[in-house]
Amino acid sequence: MIFKEFYISDKNGKSNCVIRSLCKILNKEYEDVYNGLCEVAKELNCSSFNDIEAFETYMKNNNIFKIGCKESIKVKDLKIDNGSYIVFCYDKNNYYHMVPIIDNIIYDKNYNCMNLYVISVYRKDKLD
Repeated sequence: MIFKEFYISDKNGKSNCVIRSLCKILNKEYEDVYNGLCEVAKELNCSSFNDIEAFETYMKNNNIFKIGCKESIKVKDLKIDNGSYIVFCYDKNNYYHMVPIIDNIIYDKNYNCMNLYVISVYRKDKLD
């Protein structure tokens, strides 16, 4: 896999990995994804759009679905087909992160994401 630096933020310069990943995969503006996630979180009575239930529901609503993956595999070692993916990962402590992968190119703000461990992989279904 190839790493490419990618960063997007709101008008105040704030950024969140869940929103960045969804912006890249869905080709949407930061505020649009933020507002959509907040609506879903409110409907589900979640404490935050970062709650797994909230972002997974938002993903499903946008044709992004969880697929299987091996346990304890690092992001850099993922073997996936071309396509659009989001990887939910962590450092095996308390740092959780989300990165988009499109056609085997990882888009994130820094290279450190490559050494995080995969929790879940989500694939964007193509609509014909």
